[in-house]
Amino acid sequence: MLVMDAESGSTVRLRERLTVRLTAGVILTLLVIGVPFLLAFHGLWRDQHLEVLAEARAGMSRVLVDSLRSAMLAGEPHLLDQAIRDLARQPEVERVVVLDREGVVRISSDPAFQDRVFERGRDPTCQVCHLSPEAPPSSRTLVVADRGRQVLRAMSIIPNDASCHSCHDPSLPTNGVLLMDLSLRSANQSFFAGITSTALLGSVMVAVTIAVLVALLHRMVHEPLRAVVSTSRSIVGGNLGARVPLRSVGEFRILSTQVNRMTDHLARSIQAEESHGRELQAILDSVDDEIVVLDRDRRVVAANQAFLAASRTPDSVRGKSCREVSALRPCSENPSLCPVEEVLQGGHLQKGIMSRIDDKGAERAIEIHASPVRGSDGAVDRVVEVRRDISERRQMEATLAASERLTSLGLLASGISHEVNNPLGAIAASVEGLRRKLARKAEDSRGVEEDFDRTLVRIAREVQRARGITDRLLKVARPPGRSRSLIDVNHAVADTLALFSYDIERTRIEATTELAEKLPPLSGDESRLGQILMNLTLNAIQAIEATGGGGKLLLATALEDGAIRIDVEDTGEGIATEVIGRIYEPFFTTKPAGKGTGLGLFITHRLVSEMNGAIDVRSKRGEGTRFTVRLPVGSRGRNIS
Repeated sequence: MLVMDAESGSTVRLRERLTVRLTAGVILTLLVIGVPFLLAFHGLWRDQHLEVLAEARAGMSRVLVDSLRSAMLAGEPHLLDQAIRDLARQPEVERVVVLDREGVVRISSDPAFQDRVFERGRDPTCQVCHLSPEAPPSSRTLVVADRGRQVLRAMSIIPNDASCHSCHDPSLPTNGVLLMDLSLRSANQSFFAGITSTALLGSVMVAVTIAVLVALLHRMVHEPLRAVVSTSRSIVGGNLGARVPLRSVGEFRILSTQVNRMTDHLARSIQAEESHGRELQAILDSVDDEIVVLDRDRRVVAANQAFLAASRTPDSVRGKSCREVSALRPCSENPSLCPVEEVLQGGHLQKGIMSRIDDKGAERAIEIHASPVRGSDGAVDRVVEVRRDISERRQMEATLAASERLTSLGLLASGISHEVNNPLGAIAASVEGLRRKLARKAEDSRGVEEDFDRTLVRIAREVQRARGITDRLLKVARPPGRSRSLIDVNHAVADTLALFSYDIERTRIEATTELAEKLPPLSGDESRLGQILMNLTLNAIQAIEATGGGGKLLLATALEDGAIRIDVEDTGEGIATEVIGRIYEPFFTTKPAGKGTGLGLFITHRLVSEMNGAIDVRSKRGEGTRFTVRLPVGSRGRNIS
């Protein structure tokens, strides 16, 4: 059975209520202690009542024995018979019986007992005296069963006095026994009536005790506890101003005081947390970058004003799913490109770039950094996304990249001019030879057709050579775009070496390649890869030239752990240990003035990152440098549109 507490609103089983359990415990204790005590008390009372009754009947027996002696001495035994019958008519007297020494009934008020023989060894009445090791007293009492009823049998010995020796043998101590059976009906009725009245009185006392106990428990236990529970529920409901009334005393007053102190401490803690939360929100709102925190269910936990403005959501987005927030919807629609998904699965920092259309219809580039927040168990509980608009930075980087390409092309100009002049010179010489042959045609036409054919083949070969040089130059000069294709990395490496063939020959560099066979194609922008290779190769040539030339240059490719590895190694002057950590910074260079802008490695690092790759360097001063670029096969980078 369930009981509803109207004030606290809680549901408690009836048998689990404190009042019921305490009352049941008290009742059980009273029963365990009171019932045995009651039975023992009434048993003692009954024994005392029987003793009083036995003493009274013993007096009657002595009177009857004296009457018997007198009647026998007077020679009138019939008077005794009449006295016995008169005595048997008294209330509570069942019968009066006189036995001789042999146990034979000589006089009896009950005809059924006339001439009955009591056997000493079998009858309980006889065993009381005859089986006792002590000398029997003049009278004894015994409770025996008589036809389904209990009777008190009083036994009195008829002594063989000197006055009886004229008729009885003087050597015998007794002449017989007088038995008087008294009914115990009234005694039993009094006993059970006493038990009943005592039980009723005890029940009334128990009921009164329970009522008083329940009232005391309600006043001293239940009400204070209900006040504590009611206040606790109010606190749980958000009412931190609720306090337990201090009406009770003792332990419950201490409990109420401690609950109130705990509530005060909780209120101060919550106020401090709210203050810290407001401070943290103010700090987040002061950041121009968009910041949003998501939990494992991809629901927004916190966001700053910059994110709300970018999401075109004036109200809070807390608790909403990422699919319900416009700024997060592109990632949620394509989970494979979502940095949050990768952080939750991998537990590491993830970066990405996405495109977004602003209010004016212009495309903006947004850089995303997703960082894991781990709980006490080490698992990722939340993810913090920091979004930064890098449109202006990318435009500036594009301008710097274009400037770097122009600088690199300027450095290549002399070599390219030499490369282009060679086929042009050959073409000019071939044309002049044709003119002279045409002039001699009239004089000698023999073999003219064969000479024409050889000259035209040479012209076509040199034209194709010049076209290849210009094509390679165009690949390098073309600005990076969004177009993607399958790139043959080995072919890109060969084209890069061909572009620098004049500078390699001029500086007496021994250039070699170690290209892996059956290398899978790389998905991406070919102009980006071309600029990466051109910047690294140009740095290597300049490093070797700084040592006086005559060094070695190695370009190698390999397939390693699902990525294409490109090594550019030289035996140039190397990079000092104290500056190697700054080589990717913009405008940082160790080259002499006029030899570099400090943007080559900065742009190279950015291009590698945009292709979702990695670049590292190993160098030792005076021994050379090796740059290693790793680009994932089939990677599309982190551009999310």
